Amino acid sequence: MRMPVPPTPHLAAALVLRARRGRPILSPLVLAALLLPAVAANAQAPAFQFAWGSAGTGPSQFQLPHGLGVSPDGSIYVGDTLNGRVQHFNAAGGFVSQWAAGLPGGLAVDPSGNVFVIDANSDRILKFDPSGALLLSFGGSGSAFGKFIFPLDVACDASGAVYVADWMNHRVQKFSGTGGFLTTWGTQGSGPGQFEQPSSITIDADGVVYVTDMTLNRVQEFTSSGAYLGTWGTSGSGPDQLSSPTGIAWDSRGFLILTDAGNQRVQVFRPDGSHVLAFGSAGTAPGQFDKPSALDLDASGRILVLDKDNSRVQVFADITTPTSRTNWGSLKRRWR
Repeated sequence: MRMPVPPTPHLAAALVLRARRGRPILSPLVLAALLLPAVAANAQAPAFQFAWGSAGTGPSQFQLPHGLGVSPDGSIYVGDTLNGRVQHFNAAGGFVSQWAAGLPGGLAVDPSGNVFVIDANSDRILKFDPSGALLLSFGGSGSAFGKFIFPLDVACDASGAVYVADWMNHRVQKFSGTGGFLTTWGTQGSGPGQFEQPSSITIDADGVVYVTDMTLNRVQEFTSSGAYLGTWGTSGSGPDQLSSPTGIAWDSRGFLILTDAGNQRVQVFRPDGSHVLAFGSAGTAPGQFDKPSALDLDASGRILVLDKDNSRVQVFADITTPTSRTNWGSLKRRWR
C-alpha cells in the first residue's frame, strides 16, 4: 500500500491518515506508488547474543513455556506453562524470583510494570504486581462478554488497556486495566474481521491492533475499538509466508516481528505486510528454534524469543537498518 513526482513524507503520511480515519484517498494503485520510496531498505538480520534456560523444574528451567513479556525497567517474565509458574529474570537473564500462576499461557506487562497472565486452567486473566503479588483476576469460562474459552494471548497498550486473544471463541476482547469489559470484535470465519483461532496480539505506537490468525496464517489490523483496517499474510514456507504464527511484537522503529512457529523461524514485516527479513531455522544451536512460541522487545530494541520446545529464551540484537531513509512506521508515528 504505498507515489507522481517524488512525494514528500508529509503527503504520504497524510494519505494514510485519511485512510485510517475513513476519508477519501487516492486509488490503491496510486497510493502504492506514492509510498514505495519512503520505505527503509537493507535491514540486516539481528545477531544472536546469548540464551538461557533448559528443560526441568528448577529456577531458570522450563517445561513447554508459552508467554514472555518485558517490563519497562528491563525485567523479563516467562510463563512456564507445565511448571505452573511465572519466572522473573533480570535483563541479563539472571533468575530473580518465581510465583504460582495456575497453568500460565500468554503474558504481557503494562506500562506500570504489572504482569498480566492467562491461566488456561480457569480461563481467567491474572494480574500481578512486579513482585508476584496477585492484584486481581477476571474472566472465567464461557462465551458471554468478558468470558473466555482457552484464551491464548494478552497484550497491553500504552494507556494500560488489556486485549485478549480469545482463541476458541474466535474473537478479541478488550478490558480496562482493572478488568472491566470494554468491547469485543470478531466471529468465526475467514472473512475480513473474522478469525480461526486468533493466537497473538500487539499494539503499535498509534494504537493500531495487530492480531495473528493462526489457522489462516495471516495478520489482521484493527483500530483500538475493533474497526477492521486490513489483512496480510498467506500460508506457506516462502520468505514472506507463515505457518502457525504464535507470537507478534511491535518494534518502535516500525517493524512487526512474528514467531513463525511452523517454519521454525522469526519473520519481520512492515505494517503493510511487506516482508523485511527472516532469521532462524530448525535445530538446537544458537539462533535455531524448535517451535518458538512468543517474543518481545526491550527498550534497547533487543529481540527476546521464547524457544518453547528447546526450553530456553534466546536474545538477539536489534534490527539494523544501514540506510537513513524514513521507514513506514516512523511516518505513521510522526504524522498520525
